[in-house]
Amino acid sequence: MYSVSNVEALLCSKGADGVSFEIFEKFQLSCPIIFVTSYNEYAIQAFKVNGIDYLLKPVDPDDLGKVIAKARTLNKAKTAMPVDLQKLMQQPATALKPNYKETFLGNSRSGWVPVKVGDIAYFQYEAVNFMVTRANERYTVDYETMDQIEELLDPSQFYRANRQFIVNNDVIQSVRSQENAKLVLKLKSPHHTVDIDISRQKAPAFKRWLDR
Repeated sequence: MYSVSNVEALLCSKGADGVSFEIFEKFQLSCPIIFVTSYNEYAIQAFKVNGIDYLLKPVDPDDLGKVIAKARTLNKAKTAMPVDLQKLMQQPATALKPNYKETFLGNSRSGWVPVKVGDIAYFQYEAVNFMVTRANERYTVDYETMDQIEELLDPSQFYRANRQFIVNNDVIQSVRSQENAKLVLKLKSPHHTVDIDISRQKAPAFKRWLDR
């Protein structure tokens, strides 16, 4: 038995020293197998162990060449990247980014107010969910949970500080450590009176997020 072109296929032959099928009891082979033998009684067994052809001796060189070409074709088809995956990898990186929300509608007394995501300072839950702009305008939003809002935001820009707050990185003024290992975020004006707590458990992850 010997390999062809870096194990593109295995050519197995039965000889006086034993039957080549013994190798399949010791090794799990996934490459195409070409059987070359003087015996025709093993043909059915050959095709049960990845056999793609069964050549009887004396072997015609043309037949051998054709079956090796067949093995190479099968290997190429097996390792070839699916067309859809090729197209996906050829797309620019920007085309693979998730589609995060660009605008939220805030509810006001006069109707709906569209607010660009970049103009939002933070989201806050107080019985209902609020959206607070950088200009300190406050609107309710039509989302039942903060989890729903979090899924719509770019996680590189907004951080879920706790159950009550999702904060925009751009409005964080400073971070103060507490004795209990908690963190307190101080926001830029006009939100300087707002303190946002980060729990001791979430503090390491928040530090990594902030220090990118």
